[in-house]
Amino acid sequence: MLGDAQILVARLRDHDSTADILIAHTQTLHKRLDAMKQYQDDINELNEIAKHRPRSTLVLGIAQENRQIRELQQENRELRLSLEEHQQALALIMQKYREQIMKLIQSNKQEKTIAHRKEQSQVKLDLQTNNER
Repeated sequence: MLGDAQILVARLRDHDSTADILIAHTQTLHKRLDAMKQYQDDINELNEIAKHRPRSTLVLGIAQENRQIRELQQENRELRLSLEEHQQALALIMQKYREQIMKLIQSNKQEKTIAHRKEQSQVKLDLQTNNER
């Protein structure tokens, strides 16, 4: 009897979770349906406005938009060229910087080598001086 009750409770939980999933799907579909209705209403409104506008106004508006698009495309090309020039300049600057850093590293190594040799020769001189005494 207790086992049957547990099985029934488990089934009820499964049915409850399935119902929750179905409710969530239904809500999603309802939202999509509302969005589609709103879209259709907006399209109908735009079509109504377009019916009342003379064609010449529409043609002029489209021509103006085309001019703006061409201007934006030209500006886009100019900006791309400018970006390429800046990238080339930056690459040159970085190349020169790396060369200078390499020279600095090499000169530091040479200075350390010279300093080390001076120390060694000074130590040798000190040893010779101590040995002669």
